[in-house]
Amino acid sequence: MVNKFVYIVIPLLLLSSLVSCTASDTSTQAKPDYWPTEQWRTAKPEAQGMDSATLEKIPEFIKDNGIQIDSVLVVRHGYLVYEHYPNAVYDKDMVHIIHSVTKSVVSSCIGIAIREGYIKGIDAKFVDLFPDRTIQNLDDRKNSITLENVLTMKVGLEWDEWKYLYSDPRNHFIKMLRAPDPIQYVLDIPMMEDPGVRWNYNGGTSHVLSYLLGKTTGQDSLAFARKYLFEPMGIKDVDWTKDSHGVYNGGGGMYLKPRDMAKIGFLYLHDGVWDKKQLVPADFAKEAVSTKSTLGANSGYGYQSWWTWPLEESYYAAGLYGQRIFVAPKLDLVAVITTSLTSDPEANRWVNEILRNYVLAACE
Repeated sequence: MVNKFVYIVIPLLLLSSLVSCTASDTSTQAKPDYWPTEQWRTAKPEAQGMDSATLEKIPEFIKDNGIQIDSVLVVRHGYLVYEHYPNAVYDKDMVHIIHSVTKSVVSSCIGIAIREGYIKGIDAKFVDLFPDRTIQNLDDRKNSITLENVLTMKVGLEWDEWKYLYSDPRNHFIKMLRAPDPIQYVLDIPMMEDPGVRWNYNGGTSHVLSYLLGKTTGQDSLAFARKYLFEPMGIKDVDWTKDSHGVYNGGGGMYLKPRDMAKIGFLYLHDGVWDKKQLVPADFAKEAVSTKSTLGANSGYGYQSWWTWPLEESYYAAGLYGQRIFVAPKLDLVAVITTSLTSDPEANRWVNEILRNYVLAACE
C-alpha cells in the first residue's frame, strides 16, 4: 500500500480545438457486444474505424520530444485498439497514480450513496451533514452551501490553491494537510462569497467528500468504492493514500491500472451502466459530465474533476501532470494517458497533442 499523501493540482485549461473525425452511429445508449469486466478484448485499429499508421506515430512523437509518457490506451467500440507503455518502469499490470482523477471516482461514489439512501441528495445542506461537529465562521452563506455546490466547486469559501506553490506553507491545501484535523480545517474556512456564484477549485472540499462517504455509510470510502463500483467492474488492484487521520484522500492519491482507468471512461460512456447494472445513477452520471461552469472558449467543468470540451461534445477526467480519462461519446471512444511529467510545465500540452493529433486524428 502506498503510504504517502500525494498533492494534487488542477490541470491547465485546455483551450485549443481538437481535430474532428467522423462520428459513428454509436451513442451512449448503444449496448456493447461484451463488457470488459474480466479483460478488454483487442482488435486492430482498422477493424474499429481507426488508422493504425496515425496511432503508430505516437511512440515517435514521445521519443522525439523526450517526454515521460507512461501509457497511452485507446478503446473504440468497446475494443482496445492501441496500447503503448513508453516508460520501461510501467506495464499493463502496474497501478499508476491518477492524482485528481480520484475526484471523479469519489463523486461517482457520492452519486451511488445518494441512490442507496445514505445521503438525501445533491440539494442537501452541506453543514447539516456534519451534526457532530462544531463548525466555525457559520453565517447564512455557509449554511446555504449545498452538496451540489461542492460537486461543482462553487462553494464560496476563502480558498486558493493556485496563488502559492504546493511546496509553500501558505497554500490552502498544504495548510489543510498540516492542520491537526484536516476535515475540521476545511469546514471552518470563512466564506468569501455566496455559494453557487463562482467556480473556484477546492481540493479541500473534495477531501471532505471522501470523509463524508465514510461518515454516512459506516464504511471507509475505499471499502464503499470496492463494493459498489470497483468489484462489479472487475477492478481489483487499487492503492489509495490517506491523511493523518486515516481518511482516504478525496482530492488525489489513488492508484489504478491504465486499463482500469479505461473502464471508468467506458462506464460513463454508457451513462453509468455496466453489464446491465446501473452502477452510477444515470441522471447523476449525465450531470457529472455536463458543463456546469464555462471556463474558456472551449473548456467547461462538471462534477469533481470531470472537464468538458463543449465544441467537440466530449469530456475527460483530469489529474496532475496530464493524467487523463478522455471520452468522446459520438465517436464511441475512450482514451487513457498517464505520465511522469512531474517537472514539465508543458505536461498538459504534450497530452493534448497526443489526443488531438494522433488519437482523434486516427478516427475514420
